[in-house]
Amino acid sequence: MSILICPNCKSRLYREEGSFLCKHGHRFDLSSSGYLHLLPSNHMRSKIPGDNKQMVKARRDFLTKGYYQPISDLLNREVLRFCKRGTELQVLDAGCGEGYYTQRLAKAMQADGLSFQITGLDISKFAVDAAAKSALKQPQLSNCLQYGVASVFDLPVKDHSCHVVTNLFAPVCPEEYSRVLKRGGILVFAVTSTKHLWELKESIYETPYENEKFDHEYEGFSMIGKEKATTTISLQTQEEIDNLFTMTPYYYKSSVEAVQKLHGLGHLTTQIDVDVITYRKQ
Repeated sequence: MSILICPNCKSRLYREEGSFLCKHGHRFDLSSSGYLHLLPSNHMRSKIPGDNKQMVKARRDFLTKGYYQPISDLLNREVLRFCKRGTELQVLDAGCGEGYYTQRLAKAMQADGLSFQITGLDISKFAVDAAAKSALKQPQLSNCLQYGVASVFDLPVKDHSCHVVTNLFAPVCPEEYSRVLKRGGILVFAVTSTKHLWELKESIYETPYENEKFDHEYEGFSMIGKEKATTTISLQTQEEIDNLFTMTPYYYKSSVEAVQKLHGLGHLTTQIDVDVITYRKQ
């Protein structure tokens, strides 16, 4: 059963062959790669919101090398730890990007024998298209994954319909997550900790600073778990370094001088330092 609702009138969306439609006649056709575009034009703050093609390609190429797999593995363990058996679980990946974490979670849930559906939503149509194309190459995921273009600040998702919401390095809207989660539902965040990519910052900035670290408290949620994914990665090519940089916020914020330093590194060894924090909706 789909948890998706019409972004125009908020009615439940139903699948009908190659489209999703609501009782008021609003129709959303599946793209050739299988995703839905559920972001109304009047909610788009730019002509093409979200990550561009270059950023999506960089993240996809970097993540497929497995450098961030410890983060994905920890996320999967936390979700599985709190999942209840005996019902079809509805999971929302809010800010799913190109689908790396979404699809690895789906495979972990399949391997654990769970019944589930995962809906991945992101504001970047390029990211969602890449996620949907990747899923097409994995037929075992075809019946349990649906991707769509949407904003996490106005989710086209039915109230109290989700057992789990995940959010990895994406914009956060706890009010929306509270709305779509069932009572007792699980919210899992992955957030950078103080030393994440510290050596990268040391290499290109005159005065690098540690990431801010604080534990968020959200109204209506109680923290029930916090685990850390830490490791060291060694990038042996400039292309891998460039891809890592392009998928971080530093891509937007760095000076010309910092970018020039980056392009001259050639190789890089740096820390992964990420917190995976789990909340339960009260």
